[in-house]
Amino acid sequence: MNTKKKIIISILSLVVILGFGTTLAYLRSDAGSNNNNSLTVADFHVDLITDITNVNMSSMYPMSDSEGLANDKVTFAIKNNGDVLANYKVSLIDKDIVSTLPNSDVRYQLKRKIGNNQQETFEISNLDLNGLIDSGSIDVGVTITYELVMWQDYNSTANGATFSKSILVEGMQSANLDTSGANFPELLENMIPVYYEATSDTVGVWKKADSTNRDSTYKWFDYNSQMWANAVTVKETGTNTREYYLGASNGTEISMDDITSMWVWIPRYKYVIFNGNNETSNEQMINVIFEHGKDKTGTVTCVDNIQSSANSTSSEICTDTINGSIVNHKSTYTHPAFTFASEELTGFWIGKFEMSTDDSTCNETPSDTNCNKQGLNILVKPNVSSLRYENVSTMFANIRRMEIYGNIHGFSQSKNTTTWLNSSNNLTGEIANDSNNFDTHMIKNMEWGAVSYLSESKYGKYGNSLYTGAYKEVYINNNNSSKTGYSGGSFDSNGSNSNTYLYNNLTNQGNGKGYLGAGASTTGNVYGAYDMNGGSFEYVMLNMVNTSGKFYSSDSQIWTESIYPNSNYYDIYSFTNNNNILTSKLGDAIKEVNTNSSSTVGKWYGDYNVFTKNDKPWIYRGGYYSNGSTAGIFYSSSATGVYRNLDSSRPVLTITREMPWLNN
Repeated sequence: MNTKKKIIISILSLVVILGFGTTLAYLRSDAGSNNNNSLTVADFHVDLITDITNVNMSSMYPMSDSEGLANDKVTFAIKNNGDVLANYKVSLIDKDIVSTLPNSDVRYQLKRKIGNNQQETFEISNLDLNGLIDSGSIDVGVTITYELVMWQDYNSTANGATFSKSILVEGMQSANLDTSGANFPELLENMIPVYYEATSDTVGVWKKADSTNRDSTYKWFDYNSQMWANAVTVKETGTNTREYYLGASNGTEISMDDITSMWVWIPRYKYVIFNGNNETSNEQMINVIFEHGKDKTGTVTCVDNIQSSANSTSSEICTDTINGSIVNHKSTYTHPAFTFASEELTGFWIGKFEMSTDDSTCNETPSDTNCNKQGLNILVKPNVSSLRYENVSTMFANIRRMEIYGNIHGFSQSKNTTTWLNSSNNLTGEIANDSNNFDTHMIKNMEWGAVSYLSESKYGKYGNSLYTGAYKEVYINNNNSSKTGYSGGSFDSNGSNSNTYLYNNLTNQGNGKGYLGAGASTTGNVYGAYDMNGGSFEYVMLNMVNTSGKFYSSDSQIWTESIYPNSNYYDIYSFTNNNNILTSKLGDAIKEVNTNSSSTVGKWYGDYNVFTKNDKPWIYRGGYYSNGSTAGIFYSSSATGVYRNLDSSRPVLTITREMPWLNN
C-alpha cells in the first residue's frame, strides 16, 4: 500500500476583468471554492464530493517536482477593461473554508502570457504566507493568461488537513505622479479632488485636480512630498451648482463659499513598532510602510483583552507571528484603524478641520440649549467657529446624519433614510434602509492615532524639510475665538486673537520654523489635517467599560449599558481607576509615545498625558487653544462625555467598495 497521504485539489478556472474608471481606485474579486470542491488530505485515501462540472481538478499525493509538473493545469486570465494603467496582484486565498494545510506545503509553477508576447515560465516555488502568485502592471485592453499547476510538497507531513482556495485578483489604479506606494484615494460620486494654488503668501484658492493624478499641472497628491490627497463636497446650489463643479474641467476654482466639507485621505499602512512593550520612548520618525490594496502584511496581531477590575493592566494581547513576542524596531503592525467592523479598508478620509455647523442660532449664541441637539448640519471648513456645547452622543448622532437622504453634501442615500436612528430608536448608529457603501462617523481614538503616526513619518510634517528640531511638532491652533484652521506660528504659542494665522498663511519664518499658518497641519503645508493641536478639545469615540465590563455611558447623555453604539463606531478599553495608560492600545498614540509615565506631561513634545479613569470613560485629544506647549497631537485627557464650551470633534468617512466583476 502506498503510505503517502493523497491530496485532491479543485480550483475554478475563471477569467476576471479588471474594470477601472478614472476615479475608481481599488477593486477586488474572488471566485472559487465551496464545500463541494475542496482539497482534502487524509491518510491513504481522499474523497472528493462535487456537483460542479466546470472545474479543472487533479488528484494528487505528496510528490516530487517532476511528478507534480505532470498534473492537470488550471487556466485563467485577467484583463484590464478600463481606461488607465493598473497595478494588479493575483493570490490564492481562503474564502468559505479556512484551509488547514499550510501554504508552505503546496508547490506550484506559474506560466504567464501577456498579450501577444511569448509565454514566460516562472521558477517552481512554495506558496507564500499571503498566497501571492503574481503582481505587476497591466495596460489598458491587455489580457494576461496564466497556467497554474499545483501539487503537495514531497516533504509534507500534513495529516487530515484541508486545502480550499479562491483566486483573488486585486487592482490598483496606477498613479504616475505619486511613487510612494500609497493606495489611490477612493472618491464618492459627490466628491471633488482638489489642489491649492497660492497667489501670495497669504492668499490662494482651491481648484479641481486631475482625478487620475497624471497631469502635473493639476497634480492631486504626492505623499513623498507631504502632499496628501484632499477632496471637497459642495452645496447643491451656491455661486455655482454641484453639477457644474462635478462636470467642470481640471483647474476650475472651487469657491470656499460653496464648500460644505473638506477631507484628507489617509492611505492604509503598517508601521515598524518602536515601543511595543510598555516602556518609554523619545520623539522620533515613525517608519510607515504603505500597504497595497487591503493587504495585511504586519507581523503583529492584537486581540482585545478587556478587563473590568480597578487595577486592569491591558486592553489587548499582541503577538508577533514571526518573532513570537514584539521586537522594537523590527516587528510591524498593520494599523488597526484600517479595519472597520470586519471590512479591511484601503484608507479613510478624515475631516480636514474640526466640525462646525450652518445653524445660525447655535453660531450666534452658542450654548447647550442652542447647540446640544440632533439635526444640525455638520460642516468641515476653515475660519469658522467650531461646533461645541454638544454631548458625545449628540456629536455622534449629527455626524452620522451627514449621510442620510437629502444631506447638504450630496452623499447618495435611499429616500427612506430620513433619520439616522434605527427602528428601535436606539443610538446604535445604524441607519434605517441604508443603501450606500460608505459611512460617516465621529472620529475614533484609533483613527486619531493613525493620522498622528502618519504625521510623524517621512510622509508627514516630521519629514518636511522646512521644519527642524522641536518645530517638527504640529503647531497649535491658538485662536481664542475657537475658529478652525488657525495657527500660532509655533508649537507653544499662547491663546490670542491677534497673533494667530490662518491655515493658508505660507509666510516662511526661516530657521527651521517653516510656515506661520501651514505649520499647524499634519504635513507642514496646506495638504494636511488641522486643529489636531489646540483649537477645541476633540472628543474621540473611545469607551472604557465599567466595573461590570459593560458600556460606560457616564454623562454622554442618552446611551446606557444596554443602549449604545455598534462596536464598529467606537474603540473599547479596559476599566481602570488610576489613569493607567498601559490599558491603551498599540496604534492609538498614547502609551507608545510615552516619555515618562509618572508625569502628566509625559508624552512626546511634552504633551499632556492622562487616560481614562474611574468615572471618566471618555477621552478628548489635541488639547485647547490656551494649553500652550502641553497641547499637541499626542495630547489625551479623560472626560465624562458631557457638553462643554471647550469641546468639539470631527467626522471620518470610510468607503467599503465591493465592485462587480465579470467573467468572459
